[in-house]
Amino acid sequence: MKTIKNYYTFEKISSHMSKEFGKIKIGDEEEYAELMFSIESNLIKINRKTGLNNGWRAVEALRIALFTINGYLNDWKYDFGEYLTTENQDFVKAVLMAIDPFTNKELHELLKQEYDLDFQKDLYDYFAIPIKCIVRVEDSVQYWTEKAGANGYFEFMESHVKSPIYDDFKMGFAFKRRDNISQ
Repeated sequence: MKTIKNYYTFEKISSHMSKEFGKIKIGDEEEYAELMFSIESNLIKINRKTGLNNGWRAVEALRIALFTINGYLNDWKYDFGEYLTTENQDFVKAVLMAIDPFTNKELHELLKQEYDLDFQKDLYDYFAIPIKCIVRVEDSVQYWTEKAGANGYFEFMESHVKSPIYDDFKMGFAFKRRDNISQ
């Protein structure tokens, strides 16, 4: 079991993963919109359900998701200890349901037709885009939370998403097929 050494290490997972997989530039989000929407709409659904309205808990969840993926890629299992809390655990599940075939069995069934999820190279190929999307969503959550307070991100998103997912709490997912991957 691998532990996260300290809060600095926890805080830097996004920049670590960005260095390895790249980052979505501002203005280039359209290519990744479907996957980013899955992550963000799941976060909104959980926020509506829990009423937590705290962007910092969403940031923690996005980081835990990155550590989870990093664990898959390196054949590690992390002990999240103090980092996984009752305040962020639903957000963690929401993010993972959007992109993680080991959490979302429906996604697993679809992905195994195109990827060998037991083969390290295929895991890297698949997770490259979700990692970029998580990092981009984290940047957005941080921006709106710093700009408008703990609930700033969720207020911003609610003003843009509105009713299509209002009464729907089913976790969505998306993925790019191998033939559609452009990096």
